[in-house]
Amino acid sequence: MLVLIERADWMKPRIGITSSVNKRDYESDGRDVVMLPWNYPSIVEECGGLPLILSEGGDPEACVGAVDALIIAGGRDIDPATYGRAPVPETNDVRPSQDMWELALIDSAKKRGLPILGICRGHQLMAVSYGGFLHQHLPTTPPYEKHGAWGGKWSKHEVSIVPESKLSEILGLSSNVNSAHHQGVSDPGSLEVNARSEDGLIEGLEDPSRKFVMSVQWHPEALGQKSIVSALVRAAI
Repeated sequence: MLVLIERADWMKPRIGITSSVNKRDYESDGRDVVMLPWNYPSIVEECGGLPLILSEGGDPEACVGAVDALIIAGGRDIDPATYGRAPVPETNDVRPSQDMWELALIDSAKKRGLPILGICRGHQLMAVSYGGFLHQHLPTTPPYEKHGAWGGKWSKHEVSIVPESKLSEILGLSSNVNSAHHQGVSDPGSLEVNARSEDGLIEGLEDPSRKFVMSVQWHPEALGQKSIVSALVRAAI
């Protein structure tokens, strides 16, 4: 398929967005399909970027070389083997090949000094890429048993943001966010925590040594929270 892009669009920062490979019953043949919620590329475009959807299997170096910034999108659970843990029964729908591909994208983007934004699963994978660990199932992990919602449901709650963090420059010291996850970051590795929920769960991370390397547990694209995505696009210029 040939995608025609206006010449003026190529002047915009190119924002690579990761997608997921999922098996769906299309035409009863069970083909694997590349999937990404539309609000990801939509909000990037609204914020002045040119969204480019990246699919697993593409050479990580080539993918990163074609973009000016990277969004690691939400999606399935991360394979606990990625951070040296055995799975609990509630960990499901893992795809190790996707984990390895996205970790390679993050590594390549860091080497090139590109801005990176991790969202939900991407937030968790950013922690793993910096040597961190995850809570595999919050409903059975005190004190997070009542944290948010998951299984396709959404809830909303407030996060407190660390003063003088890069995230505070974007959102201030608090923000109302959405929640749709059953896993979370337990150890941020060498990243710095920039936001927590009322129950203490890590909701945001950043690398202060870099221009823009940040992750959030919530979904700014679903909230229409343009400030974070706009900051990524500006950092890519």
